[in-house]
Order: sequence, then C-alpha cells, then structure tokens
Amino acid sequence: MTRGHPPDIDQHDPGSSVLVVSPSMDASETVATVDAIQRAGIDADADSDADADRHPIVVVSRAHTAEAILEGWRNTVGTFPTDFGIVSIGEVTRSVATGTAAMTLPQANIFTVGSEDVTGIGIAIGEALAHYREDTTPVLWFESLTPLLEEKGLEMTFRFLHVTLEEIRQANATAYVHIDSSVHDDQTITTLTHLFDDVLEFGRND
Repeated sequence: MTRGHPPDIDQHDPGSSVLVVSPSMDASETVATVDAIQRAGIDADADSDADADRHPIVVVSRAHTAEAILEGWRNTVGTFPTDFGIVSIGEVTRSVATGTAAMTLPQANIFTVGSEDVTGIGIAIGEALAHYREDTTPVLWFESLTPLLEEKGLEMTFRFLHVTLEEIRQANATAYVHIDSSVHDDQTITTLTHLFDDVLEFGRND
C-alpha cells in the first residue's frame, strides 16, 4: 500500500535540518516528497517557477539507484529540476569501493560511492553541494538512515550525521533525512532527533 500524495511540507530555513520519520518509500514516493519540498521553498519565495533555480535538489540514496530516481522523476513529476544532483550509495565497482566517481547526464549530475565508505558518502555529498552557485539554497534529501544504522550502528551513524549536517549547514542547504519508522525503536529515533532542528512524522495515510 502506498500514499496517494506526499505530506504537507512546511518551509524550513536554509541551513536547517529535518529528521523525516515515516515508513519506507518507493522511488516514486521519494520523488513526490522531494518535489513537494522544493515547491514549498518556491512558494515561500515567490509564486514563480523561475525561483526553482534558487533551490537545487540533491537526492542521496542507498535505497534506490540513480536510474530508479530518474525514472521516478520522469513518471511522477515529468520535468526535471534545472539543477539536480544524485548521490547514489552502493553503485560502484569493487575497484572504487573506497572512493567516489562522478558523471554528468542531461537530467542530473550523478555521484557514486561505495556503501561501506562512510567517509566517502560525506565527501560525495559535499561535492554534490559544491556544484551549485553560492547564492542558491539547495534542498538535500537523504534516503535513508536505516541501512546505515543496520550496518554501522547507532554510534557511527550519530558521528556521521554530526559532521555531515554541519557541512550541509555551511553550504546553506536544507537537509531532510529519512528514517524508516517501522524498523527502529523510539529510543534510537529520539537519540537522533537531538542532531536536528525539526522532526517531521507521517504515516501511510497522511
């Protein structure tokens, strides 16, 4: 069962971070939610699609491949963002499993990094954000913390977020970081909320 529409998203200030607590999302649901976040930022600035250029989108995903995100965007939204970056975690060969790789497609800039390389994930996020003008306010979506927590544990995930969220703040970006509410207990989620400026919770029928 999937949601019929993305949740209502309030605009958050550039440099802030939001923990998104919800069940897992497929690629189309992820795209619809990210599109709603960007549109909330546009509406807060002015009622004009031209302002989309001020809000580049970066999607960081272990759950979905870059191809799945692009296909989901094509089918769900139709028009790709003017400035679109994807950090795909796990889509690298063993020979570059401890590094990052990048390529530019007509639809998006793609950055790939190995799933075991936690430091590399942070570097790839920084490279993706550095791709855009200083006068922009990027929107970053991280899908999702759940694999990182399952593979690296709470302590390492906490340290990773502590460093990465500060780098995102310095880039004047707004971070939305998803965690699967059906997998983790309240104590784990509560521990992570201390790192964020706000928490957004919704369920399947919201």
